[in-house]
Amino acid sequence: MNISTGNLTYQIIYKMKYNNNSSRFIKSTFFSLLICGSISAQTTEKIVKEKINILKIEIRKAQSKKINTLKEETALRTAEIFLDYAKWDDDNFETNKKSFALVNAYKKEADKYAKMLPDFERKEMAIMLDDAISELQQIATGKIKRLPTPKIDWSKTDVNKDEITFAGKPVFLTDWTWKPAGKKYTEFHGDQDGYFLTPSYVVNENGEVNPQKLKELTTKENGSMGFIFFNHSTTPTWAKNKYPEITDGPGIKYTMYDINHPVAQKIQSDLIAAVVPLMAGKQYTKLGYMLCNEPHWNTIQKTWASAPISDLAVLDFKKWLEKRHGNIDEVNELWKTNFSNFETMVVPKDIIESQQGTATWFDFESYNMDRVTNWFSFLQKEVKKYDPNARTHMKIMPNLWTENKRDHGIDMEALTRNSDIIGNDCSTGGPWMWGKPKEWEKNFNFDWVEMCMSYDFYKSISPDKIMFNTEGHFLSTGKYRDLYQTKEYVRCNYWQAYVHGLTAIQTWYWARREDGSSRKSEDSNGYAASNNHQPRVVNEVHATILDLNSISDKIMELQRQEKPIRIFYTKASSINKPTHMDDIFKAYQKVFFEGTPIGFATKGIIENNDNKTWETILITKTPFAFETDIKALQSYIDTGGVVIMDKESLKTDEYGRPLQTSLKDSKGKVIVVESLNEMKNKAFSILKEKNKLPALNVKESNGLEQKGCDWRVLSDKNGNSFLNIANYGKNEAAISITLADGKTPTSVVNYLTGEKLAPTFKMNINQVYFLEVK
Repeated sequence: MNISTGNLTYQIIYKMKYNNNSSRFIKSTFFSLLICGSISAQTTEKIVKEKINILKIEIRKAQSKKINTLKEETALRTAEIFLDYAKWDDDNFETNKKSFALVNAYKKEADKYAKMLPDFERKEMAIMLDDAISELQQIATGKIKRLPTPKIDWSKTDVNKDEITFAGKPVFLTDWTWKPAGKKYTEFHGDQDGYFLTPSYVVNENGEVNPQKLKELTTKENGSMGFIFFNHSTTPTWAKNKYPEITDGPGIKYTMYDINHPVAQKIQSDLIAAVVPLMAGKQYTKLGYMLCNEPHWNTIQKTWASAPISDLAVLDFKKWLEKRHGNIDEVNELWKTNFSNFETMVVPKDIIESQQGTATWFDFESYNMDRVTNWFSFLQKEVKKYDPNARTHMKIMPNLWTENKRDHGIDMEALTRNSDIIGNDCSTGGPWMWGKPKEWEKNFNFDWVEMCMSYDFYKSISPDKIMFNTEGHFLSTGKYRDLYQTKEYVRCNYWQAYVHGLTAIQTWYWARREDGSSRKSEDSNGYAASNNHQPRVVNEVHATILDLNSISDKIMELQRQEKPIRIFYTKASSINKPTHMDDIFKAYQKVFFEGTPIGFATKGIIENNDNKTWETILITKTPFAFETDIKALQSYIDTGGVVIMDKESLKTDEYGRPLQTSLKDSKGKVIVVESLNEMKNKAFSILKEKNKLPALNVKESNGLEQKGCDWRVLSDKNGNSFLNIANYGKNEAAISITLADGKTPTSVVNYLTGEKLAPTFKMNINQVYFLEVK
């Protein structure tokens, strides 16, 4: 097989994979080619180098015509970096074999994957370069257009309310955890700056801080936009020796000390007092002070990362109970106990799952949330003593809200509202590497729920803040890995994350050093078959952000759209009900795929946010509510709002006692329905009456009962519409667009490329369009 034939074979295989979604076919065929000796390292390396030279020529030609070539320059640099990586992989078979052996999906054939890896990487580069050459040639000949996109100077970016700006326009940023420094890696793949802090920098009880760290900060330049990473995994040795109880009741893995301990608080105060004055106002702090990495204080006995609270926390819990209930008699009545006073009462240090729904459970988990919220309020206050303009956030796992468990101490609403930046480490992903198929796999190509639902919740709480995912897991997780991940998957996940509110992301993770070796790959199951072996995946992340930045004004319009349908959420039910978030998700999914942005309502959101543009609040399977929830909902009704609820909601307070008040019609009204379908129909009939439906009608057919296309519509002052649509479904989708009056559009154009579409068209799995419709 000659060079051109070998390359053609590989392209054919990939096209078949895209068309047939047959991962098994591509793997077996590619391995067969390797075994037959049809493809050699020398051949693939030569192909890549030839294509690099061709792309360089095309870039020079395009630049002479004033064509923006940022995309192609990024692809070129990606290929140059990964050529070195592939060479390292050629020379380090045994190391790679050990890495693949750690990954569930690849461990049985670790030898095979380690052998094929270098050529796999080079062939991915070849396809990536072919795509870049083809796209640039089409632009040069006028077959497609390209919108201008900025080359962002991270040293000149700023944060303004809900957007990051550069040269007077909103921009979206992306970078990678652990990516090497130096222009080779920062020119096209992100130039994020920052600094790392940990409690062990405090070297003695007098509060002195490691002088080397202070010297580093004193001499550190203003730098580029970045964030400060507060690590809590270490406790100073001197503190553990003198106060051994300081490590009791930790948030296992990432906060390895007792947040109720006064010495722990003093360590943080001393550290912050020493370092923050040296950082304040610097460019490398503009993405904020990240106060904690993946905080959680799990408390259910015999579950992952759980630990009993400390003796100090027990004393604090008793004070909390006295403040909440006022007298011990009320506690005894609720807890079914017979304590004589708060001082001598016995309270749990952890909890048994079977207690969920009891007053003891509710108080314990509510206290756990309150103490964690207070801890972060303390850290924020300390930072702002020395940097009044500081922005704070936390790397909170969104699944702590989207999933059912509430024993982790994270009050998502309170922490989001109290932060200056919406911090998270959201993940998506395809099928897990083990276990039975998940429910979502019946209808969807990837698990979109955590991203969309949590981001919509965050933006319902704090619409005027930027959102920063400081550990993005859209490409891989501990449960999901796909060496053959497509660029369409990458684009769909990243594009839609920004549509739903994201502003910047640091993706997990760039584990390879400059020489191609990896950080800790020998003992990490996160490395093999990840983006560290996928040049096309890495490149597509940046290509997607470049395209987003070419229409950043319109993406910001999508983020800022009204959310006229709101779903009600209260901790009273989520703490008490074992499957409450499953029920919330069912309502969310029911109304999600109809082109209308969906938001959430809570007591706090109703009271703190403008709700004049809301048309209805949906309440489903929410039997427990606070009396203050009812008061807030009634205030919404009194100003003309409509609540649509089922018969089982708003029955009792957080302790199971009958609610003292119920919702009543006034200027607005309460509608009680029998099913989710009826709830959906009532909600959209209200939108129709208020002329709040999308300016376009989009019909989808995908062979399933469940729709899979997430779409939103913008309208300009000239009456033209812009449709953002992405196919999350497991099947190809047939799409038909009509105008609001039912007429057929006269023009449907891909806004990014200028390519024309018919009003009826097909969308492949993971495909994303941003269309101008007239």
